[in-house]
Amino acid sequence: MKIEITHNGEVVFEKDLAEGNYTIGRADGCEIRLKSSRVSKQHAALVIKGNRAAIIDLGSSNGIFINGVMVKKQRIETGDDVDIAGFKLHAAPRRPGSAAAAFSGGIGAFDGNAALAASPMENQAPEATPQEKLLTIVDQKVLLPFYHVIKRFDWRWVLGSILLGSLVLSTLLSVIPILRWSNQTARAEALARAHSIVAQAVRENYRILSKSNDFTRLTVENMEAEKGVLSSFVIDPKTSGILAPAKYFNKSVTDVYSLLAIKRVLEAKEEQVSVEKASNVYVVAQPVYLYSQEAGDRQLQAIVLAVFQLNLGITSTFQPMVEAALFSVLMSLLAFFLIYKMFTFPVMELQEQLDAALKGETPHITTDVKFPELQNLATTMNFSVSRNKSGGPSAVTPVQTEEGDKEDALFSAAVKEMEVATSDGLLLLDGDKKVRFVGKILEDLIGMRTQYAQGQNVSDACRDQSFAGTVIDLAEGVSRSLGEVQSSQLDINGVSRTMIAVGHKNTSGEIRFFLITVKMNAA
Repeated sequence: MKIEITHNGEVVFEKDLAEGNYTIGRADGCEIRLKSSRVSKQHAALVIKGNRAAIIDLGSSNGIFINGVMVKKQRIETGDDVDIAGFKLHAAPRRPGSAAAAFSGGIGAFDGNAALAASPMENQAPEATPQEKLLTIVDQKVLLPFYHVIKRFDWRWVLGSILLGSLVLSTLLSVIPILRWSNQTARAEALARAHSIVAQAVRENYRILSKSNDFTRLTVENMEAEKGVLSSFVIDPKTSGILAPAKYFNKSVTDVYSLLAIKRVLEAKEEQVSVEKASNVYVVAQPVYLYSQEAGDRQLQAIVLAVFQLNLGITSTFQPMVEAALFSVLMSLLAFFLIYKMFTFPVMELQEQLDAALKGETPHITTDVKFPELQNLATTMNFSVSRNKSGGPSAVTPVQTEEGDKEDALFSAAVKEMEVATSDGLLLLDGDKKVRFVGKILEDLIGMRTQYAQGQNVSDACRDQSFAGTVIDLAEGVSRSLGEVQSSQLDINGVSRTMIAVGHKNTSGEIRFFLITVKMNAA
C-alpha cells in the first residue's frame, strides 16, 4: 500500500508499506513521525492488510477526520481525504510486484480487523479538477498564512490594513495617468483660448486689408492686452519681415520656433499652428487670406503670430485626482463594511441559535447564507445539540453550575496571587487546554501575553511550538494519570528548564485546570 502524507502542499512522508501496524505520532518511537505540536505523541495507528488500509484514533487531542467527518476507526478508500491535525494522508493500492520491507506486528494489535471491516465513507471524492486544484493552492499558500496572522492580531485590524494598503496602492498607481490626462486637458483648453485670441486679430486685420489694402495699418493691439501673451506680430509671408506692431516694422523674425510656425503655414497650409517652445510656452500662428479676382482664389496676405504662456489652472488639473481619491475612499469603506458584515453576521446568527438550542428554546439551527461550509456547520451543530440532549456518548460537556463557576474563579485568583510570591514562570490552562493566565515571568521568557493568548489553545497562542508541545504532553499526562504530577525538561532560550504540571480537580473530581510551572533555576 502506497502511503503519502502532505502538509501545506509539501510531501513529508511517502513510502510503499507492507502489511502491518504503523504508529503515527510526534514521538521518536513512531514509525510515521509527524513534527507538529498539534499531533499527539501517539496520535493514530495505520493498519494495512493486502490492498486495504484503515486508521484508528489512539486517543489524540485533535482527532482524525475523513472527508470532513471525525472518526475513531475507519477504513480508508482511494480518494478519501484523511486529515491528521493538518496533515493530509492519501492511500493507494500497491502496484503489482512492488517490494516493501516487512513490518512486525499483528493486525489485531489495534483492532485492525474491525477498522478494516468498517463501512467506507460514502460519496468518495472524485479526482480534483484544475479549478479545485487552483483553489487548494490558494487555500494553502494564501489563506492559511493569512489565518496565522489573524491568530496574533485582531482580524478587523488586518482587514482594515489590507483595504488601506489597497487604497494607497491604487491611488498611487492612478496618480500618474490622471495627472497626465488632466495636464493634457488643461493644455488643450489653454491652446484653444490662445487660438481664439489670435483668430480675433486675424478677423480685425482681414477687415483692414479688405477695406483699404493698407499693410501699414495692420495691428496686434488687441492681443497685447490679453493675459498670457508674451509677444505678438503680423508677419509678411513673402519676406518673413514684421508688419506690426509699428516699432518692429521691417525687422526680420529670427526665433527658430516662430520661423517653424511660419513655415508650416506656408508649406503645409495649416489654418492653426501650435509649436511648443518651452514648458507651457507655445508659438501660435494663423494665416490672413484675401480673395483675388485675378487669381480666382484666395491669396495669403499676412500671418498673425503670438507667443503664449499657457495658464494651466490648478482646479482643472487636480480636480479629477481629488474626485478619484474620494471615490476610492468611499468604495473602500463600503467594501470594509460589506466584508465585515459578511464575516460576522452568519457566524453571530449561528451562535445565537446555538445558545438558544442549548437552553432548549429552539429545536433546529439553520443558516440562510448559501455557503456549503456554513450549512455543514449548522448540520454539525444540530447533531451535537441532539446528542447532548439525548445524553449520548458524544454529548458536550455539561454547563458549569454557579457553584462550579465560583470555584473556578477562586482557583484562578489564587494562581494570580501565587505569581506575585514566586520567582518561577506560571501558565494556567483550563480542561480544554486553553490559556487562562500567563505569569509575568513566563511572558518575558517566551513572549506570550495573557491579553492576547487568553481563551486560545496553547498551540495557537504560543510561537514556540516545542514549548507548546511539551505543555500539551504534560497536560495529557496529568489527565491519563488522573491527576498525578508530571514533569519534563525543555531547552528554553538556550537554558534547560524543569517544567512541572499539576491538575486541579473540582468538588466533582473533574480536572478543571492544569497549572504549569517553569523553574527558573537551571536544571
